[in-house]
Amino acid sequence: MGWDLPSGVFHHEPPREEMGVLELGIEVSGGKSIATSQYHSRALKIIRPHYLDDSGQVYYIIVNPGGGYVGGDAYRIKVDVAEGASALLTDQSAAKVYRTPDDYVVQNVEFNVAEGAVLEYIPDQLILYRDADFRQHLTANVHPNGSLFFSDIVTPGWSPDGGHFLYKQAHLRNVVNVGGELALVDNIKLQPLSSEFGQEKEFYMGGRTHVATAICFAPGVTEDLIRDVRAKIDEHAAADESMIASVTATERPGFVVRALGNRTEELLQLILDVAGEVRGQLRGHRDITLRQY
Repeated sequence: MGWDLPSGVFHHEPPREEMGVLELGIEVSGGKSIATSQYHSRALKIIRPHYLDDSGQVYYIIVNPGGGYVGGDAYRIKVDVAEGASALLTDQSAAKVYRTPDDYVVQNVEFNVAEGAVLEYIPDQLILYRDADFRQHLTANVHPNGSLFFSDIVTPGWSPDGGHFLYKQAHLRNVVNVGGELALVDNIKLQPLSSEFGQEKEFYMGGRTHVATAICFAPGVTEDLIRDVRAKIDEHAAADESMIASVTATERPGFVVRALGNRTEELLQLILDVAGEVRGQLRGHRDITLRQY
């Protein structure tokens, strides 16, 4: 089944009531990136902007005051970063998806990155508890001279019997267009309760419980930078024997990192270090230190 636009729900289903909406428009003013348009409703909000260094990049933390997602919920995030502006987005804590026995949770994300603009989106992990079903569709439209970096981490939540992989589904579909042309479709669909997954768990997850993805498109990504990213990955894998990871170059200047592991902290640090490599080499910015305010 495909996704309807703009709501992103599956075909043959009536539109859902949106439980949370966040829209941000980021532009440059006075040497700093600021939100020139901002709208949020219900279960999605943002904390006041911060600046982690003197680069002028604005840092926003997305908050879900409800504390978690339940079946039937629909959320939508849209971020536009104008020419020359720069934004870093994260969230306040892990996104928790609770039992959805009769329905699923859907989240639709749209990023638009203009010429010379930068958008980095590094959320905390997505935790899926027993019987949870979460589906996300992310679409990014990037100018050939714009820079985009985003990531996700999927982890199984705690269960009373200590079992893993008790959630119904995690379906994350990322579509990136560069210069109006399709550059990447990254489609992960984990259905741990299916018989196929149970029989081939070692094939799908290599004995690990968590999966992380980082996707980058930027005009300055070269073979040398990807080589340095690969070296960074090797350092993490050597320090944590439970982690396996790889990086793949894309046809457009960019790459995809995929990692499997058993601990969120190690996977998140890998993502931050890879993002830091990109920031340092392409823009001379320091590594990211995510601070919660």
